[in-house]
Amino acid sequence: MKKKNNKKKLFIILGAVVVLAVLVVLNLGGSNRGTVSVQTKKVANGDVLSVVSGSGTVQPITKVNITSQVTAEVIAIEAKEGDYVNRGKTLVQLDTVQLQKDMESALYAANELEARLEGAQVMLEMYKDEYDRQSQLYEKDLTSERVYKDAYYSYKSQESNYNALSEQKRGAASRLDRARDNLSKTSITAPMDGTITLVDVEVGEIAQAQTAFTQGRTLMIISDLSSFEVEVEIDETDIADLEIAQKAEIEIDAFPDTTFEGRVAEIGNTAITTGYGSSDQSTNFRVKVALIESHPKIRPGMSSTVDITTNEHLDVLTVPIQAVVMREFDPDSLAQTEESEAEDGNVAVASPITDSAEVTEEDDAVDKKKIEKKGVFVNRDDLARFVEIETGINDQQNYEVLTGLSKGDEVIVGSFRTLRTIKDSTSISVEDRHAGGEGTE
Repeated sequence: MKKKNNKKKLFIILGAVVVLAVLVVLNLGGSNRGTVSVQTKKVANGDVLSVVSGSGTVQPITKVNITSQVTAEVIAIEAKEGDYVNRGKTLVQLDTVQLQKDMESALYAANELEARLEGAQVMLEMYKDEYDRQSQLYEKDLTSERVYKDAYYSYKSQESNYNALSEQKRGAASRLDRARDNLSKTSITAPMDGTITLVDVEVGEIAQAQTAFTQGRTLMIISDLSSFEVEVEIDETDIADLEIAQKAEIEIDAFPDTTFEGRVAEIGNTAITTGYGSSDQSTNFRVKVALIESHPKIRPGMSSTVDITTNEHLDVLTVPIQAVVMREFDPDSLAQTEESEAEDGNVAVASPITDSAEVTEEDDAVDKKKIEKKGVFVNRDDLARFVEIETGINDQQNYEVLTGLSKGDEVIVGSFRTLRTIKDSTSISVEDRHAGGEGTE
């Protein structure tokens, strides 16, 4: 019986020890409750470059598409891709047989009308003489009115016939000139000095002339390879920041270790809309960026990326983009906090609107007047304190800070989840401190 009582006491003691241990653990855990692990970085000076980017292809600044102005068979190609040619050099020779016949036919028609016009002129002079003679006789009452009028009508009729033949002669001369011009266009020559960068025709093919109803085929492209540009499409939200002559950095895929300097040369005025009416709809503007210096191995059509610097502020106070957050505040508590901080001479902070399950009518009215502010959380004696800031331009990593921070301030930069949920006066522990520049303290 005594043995059983001792055993029972042992179980009670062990149970008490377990309960005590649990309470100690809970107490220790409770002492760290609300402490959030964060990553910080010190505010430092740096350069902020506002950049607009776009992708496109390299093209010669000056190039000409060679097309045919007449429809005819290609019988000879006098230049190949890569050849440098001078202005006036024959590039493509077209068949002349049909156009030669057209020219000869127009010449025959013009000659025929010339002969007919000469005969009509002789007849006109004859009818005019007769009319003049009858007029004189009619004035002396030596001929009848009927004969006089017949002479007049014959003269006027021949005059009209002569005028009609004169117009036909002009039309025939115009057709002859056009036929001669078409015949001369069977030899397609270079309109400028340059390099042949495309040959897209073979002997025996028909060169289709470009008209108001048909699109002429490009037979060749001749380009000036001494100067290049990159044509990119820039989103409509960025186009307002662009100006002629802004600096740009050009990266060509074919030269991964080289960056080319460029300048904005042309900004499109007409929007280019793709995917109209769909979820992928986008509106861009075409922008041309000229390369300042060329490279002998650059070729038209190479893929490239352009970064255009729209603004730059050097040696200014900067803060990482990920540190900047937006918070909503109760106007009343915000005013009280700012008044209190102004009296103490400390950095102004504010208490955000608390998330409460019970929302009164008064709280609801305040919520309707909530104020949104941009700022960062700063480490103040292991407490996260919200500091409102005013920012200037930004690049892909940093904001320029105009007001609210000083060099050396320790701002919270992570983690992303922490920055989404952290509140003013939250207790923090810094797990990773980054210096203002590269590296870790």
